Amino acid sequence: MNLNTIWNSLVEGFYPLGNSEMEKTANELGVGDGWITLLWASWLFASEPFSTASFMRIRPYGSARVIEARFAEAARQGILSVHSEGEYQRAEKGKQVVDQIVQSAEEVIAHLQPIPPAELQKILNYTKRLVEATLDTPEPPSRFAILRYHKNIHIEQDMPLLRLLLHHVGSLDQYRGAAHIASWEAYNIKGYEWSAFTSIWRKEADPLDALHEEMGSSVFTREEILEALRDLAKRGWIEEEMGVYKSTTEGGRIRQEAEDMTDRLFFVPWLCLNESELEGLSSLASQLRDGLKKGV
Repeated sequence: MNLNTIWNSLVEGFYPLGNSEMEKTANELGVGDGWITLLWASWLFASEPFSTASFMRIRPYGSARVIEARFAEAARQGILSVHSEGEYQRAEKGKQVVDQIVQSAEEVIAHLQPIPPAELQKILNYTKRLVEATLDTPEPPSRFAILRYHKNIHIEQDMPLLRLLLHHVGSLDQYRGAAHIASWEAYNIKGYEWSAFTSIWRKEADPLDALHEEMGSSVFTREEILEALRDLAKRGWIEEEMGVYKSTTEGGRIRQEAEDMTDRLFFVPWLCLNESELEGLSSLASQLRDGLKKGV
């Protein structure tokens, strides 16, 4: 049984849902490009104080310069408050803003019926067990993100089944993110450099301009991308030829090892399901993915 196939089926249908609506709502509320950063901060820290550094220990793939500027702007708007020097805290306005953004996505999925309710309940039962097993799995990887997300996302038991499932999938996604960080943090590399390396390894963006666009011009400057590429070349992980970057044999080996380690760590809790249950989840997850893509 290929566990990655099951996992991909669970996330592929959900990822596109509501994103455009959340972005639209964020723009209407005047949050702009920083909306996703504020959502993450709210999910991870709720009303507790945090700094850019503590945020980036959990979400390390951005530019500290940009993230700090976004937090400072949010404080100026009253979405965050300044707790102490270098520390922020979600304000009441911030909670309202995040709630409105999330609600806009929930409204998109509220009417969807991708599979019959009885089948959806079966997936919920399986994913609930996976989340519970993950919460009980000893570190590493860090359980900080999944514990905070699981605690801070407001869930009511009478919510639509699809919304509850989205919470389960989101919780598991936090843990997979932590598993991936654990796979590369020993290399003493910046998160955005690792992102650039991953894009080249996957051949999602070879030329510099395409790489800049793929990683987000509002998050990184061209100079920061160039700095990342220079560091990766010094490590012997990538090479450049006529403006096109590709991973070296050594770089490809390192990146694949990180991917394999991510899978090993992430799927340990999945041992709570036997082979028959995994087959059942696989079939149901495929049906769910196909139904969500149809938008029924």
